[in-house]
Amino acid sequence: MDATTMLAAIGTFVFLLGAAARLPAAAAEVLRACAVLVEAIAELRSTIRRAFSNRR
Repeated sequence: MDATTMLAAIGTFVFLLGAAARLPAAAAEVLRACAVLVEAIAELRSTIRRAFSNRR
């Protein structure tokens, strides 16, 4: 293994560690966004049900 390959491997390792450190925060953000989406869908469903139940 020459010096260039070693430096590339170390750089890749550092890059992957940095990305892995950000994964929990990104996953939490996705879950928060999904929770907001589910809440909006539930509100839309409720609104549609009320609109169609008052039509008669």
